Amino acid sequence: MMTHLPMMVHSNPKNILIVGGGDGGVLREVCKHKSVEKITLVEIDEMVIDVAKQYFSESTATSFGDHRLTLIHEDAAEFLARYNETENENTKGFDVIISDSSDPVGPAETLFDPLFYEQMHEALNDGGVVRAQGECFWTQQDLIANVIACCADVFVTVEYASTLVPTFPCGQIGFILAAKGMHVNLRKPCREMTDELQSQLQWYNESIHVASFVLPQFLEQRLAPLRPQSIFDDDHDFENDEINDDCFLGTCNIS
Repeated sequence: MMTHLPMMVHSNPKNILIVGGGDGGVLREVCKHKSVEKITLVEIDEMVIDVAKQYFSESTATSFGDHRLTLIHEDAAEFLARYNETENENTKGFDVIISDSSDPVGPAETLFDPLFYEQMHEALNDGGVVRAQGECFWTQQDLIANVIACCADVFVTVEYASTLVPTFPCGQIGFILAAKGMHVNLRKPCREMTDELQSQLQWYNESIHVASFVLPQFLEQRLAPLRPQSIFDDDHDFENDEINDDCFLGTCNIS
């Protein structure tokens, strides 16, 4: 889910950035998409990948030998800052950025800083999509609401999706998706699922994708006022579309 939700709402994902993901699971799923030409995986801890290769070589860590992959051992926030500083007209941006981070403590704390979402936005091509850690809505509603609010000040399209993970606290985990462009519909796949790709997936399909954005009423009421209005909403006001250049990230506090 954390891979195919963002990958399937991009019409032609070629250049992919994975933040974290040292176990190789997201990489394995990204490699299933034939449109992908380049994958950059930024994992701060080289040992995570070494251990995954040793113990998970037949489960998650199956694609580290893919020729499209470039491994970088660096803090992802520092990597993106450097990437954005050196980017020029001849440097391709990313089509999809998937942040497979741990909880916002220790080394992963910078990946929940509002500045990191600005850096991801800058590194995306137009029409690009970000998928970030969405925590559990039973235990982390304040954090989720704060991240949604901060993303909404950077991206014109922001959504929260949910799925079931028995081994995660409370059996639920969320995903925050954001797009660089108002014409990206995050709630519905924009590409047809091929029989070849579907045969490799045990959970994700188009119906699951659409259903993952249907939230419990208490959470929908909390997040709806924070999300930017989408042109795909039934009650969207097309006549009053405008771009808001004012940024409150300086006062945003993700905790």
